[in-house]
Amino acid sequence: MPLALFSAVLILSLCPQGIFNLGVPDWLGHMVAYGTLTMMAMRRLDGRAVDVGIAVFAIGVLIELAQGLTPDRSVSLDDLISNAVGIGAVVLHAMHRASVVFVGVFALAGCATMETPRNEAPVSETGGYQQTQRAIPEDEDYTRPVAASLTTCTPNREYDSVPLMPEAMGEPVISRGDLLRIVVGDDPLMSDDYEIERDGMVRLPRLDPIPAHGVEASALTRTIEAALVSQNLYRAAPSVGVRVIERASVRIQVSGAVFEPGTTEIAIRSAESRDPVRQAAIGDPTHARGLVTAIQSAAGLRPDADTQRVLLRRDGQTWRLDLRPAALSKPFHDPMLLAGDEIVVPSLGCFQPGLAKPTTVTRKGIKVHLSNLINPTRGNAQSAIDDDVREIKYGTKLLQALVRMNCVGGTGTTNADRFAVLISRNPATDRTEVIERRIEALVRRSDRDNHDPVLMPGDAIACYDSRVTNARDVAKSIIEVISPSSLLLGGI
Repeated sequence: MPLALFSAVLILSLCPQGIFNLGVPDWLGHMVAYGTLTMMAMRRLDGRAVDVGIAVFAIGVLIELAQGLTPDRSVSLDDLISNAVGIGAVVLHAMHRASVVFVGVFALAGCATMETPRNEAPVSETGGYQQTQRAIPEDEDYTRPVAASLTTCTPNREYDSVPLMPEAMGEPVISRGDLLRIVVGDDPLMSDDYEIERDGMVRLPRLDPIPAHGVEASALTRTIEAALVSQNLYRAAPSVGVRVIERASVRIQVSGAVFEPGTTEIAIRSAESRDPVRQAAIGDPTHARGLVTAIQSAAGLRPDADTQRVLLRRDGQTWRLDLRPAALSKPFHDPMLLAGDEIVVPSLGCFQPGLAKPTTVTRKGIKVHLSNLINPTRGNAQSAIDDDVREIKYGTKLLQALVRMNCVGGTGTTNADRFAVLISRNPATDRTEVIERRIEALVRRSDRDNHDPVLMPGDAIACYDSRVTNARDVAKSIIEVISPSSLLLGGI
């Protein structure tokens, strides 16, 4: 028996986490106390080691149940496991069965206890990208409300001096690539369909190039009439008609607090996307070239976006736009964009829960990676790796996803101590953050909303089994180790 206890202490001392790696500060005391009690009882009941072990373990169970009925105490499965280790070591030693192996395997199982995930950013203190990612306070009273300390976003005054974009600037105008039908009086030579060229000019026969990019059709009409007279093609201006037949797709630059910043092309369509009647008709809708379409093509606003100060840069000028009504899915003026426009979405530097859900300017769904394998598999086919990428509604929280993964519920004795890790990328810093949560603690705390992160695009979730399940697997290992050892010892 001393050799067994010494082996356990020695192996546990070699663990990187120290001798308290099982998560129970008094585990060694339980093991020694119940082992000693078993040893003393066996001296009076010689030859009945198994019966004594069962009786002593039953005493431990009764004590734990009594603690569950006592205020400020609770039933501890860790204590029962520690009791069983101490009792089992003495019983096996008395039966001349590899007690050192028994205790050693449990000790090695303790070495496998994992440390709390570490992050470059102080997630445990400040919450990382979301305040809900911060560590749960060490408080056993899960039903007592804990005051939230969520950071309040402060206005960003840096762009307040930028003028608001007048609604008139957002009216339908002509852009590079648009197809126009221009009719000049009864002149068959000049009356034709024209495409606005890359330099933004429209070129009519016998006339100098006329700027068309960024102007309204009515303004272009007046410019053409004036050019016909000023260039001596007509003494009096003829009747001129300019109509948009088809609006071209445009390339827009979107940067800042959006999920997929970069150059994007909007209003793309094939010839098959319009029916023949519409193709033959004069005119074209403008909503496909709106600001909302451009933001949606960049995967939507991030939760840290400053919706009140979105910037639109065009031809050397900058205007400020207020997208707060759009973020609330309310009606608002959606300005039409032109080729070459640049949209900049500043960041407030803090997480806004109101933008972490489907709206007019945020995404509708996200893809996350899920893992709930009891034992890791060796091949993609066995683990159904493609099926572990799921599309869920934007705004889904970690606890909801855990329920969907079947990580919540089941047999309370074996499943209650499960925990999960959330692997999330901070879109503001492009750093990966790993957050650990005890599942039942998240289920039962009244302040769960303060510690239940919203899932972001590309997040990954993995569930780990409870210590009871781990102990069961260790027990299987003990049987696999002891059985061959017993056969070898018996044959000597």
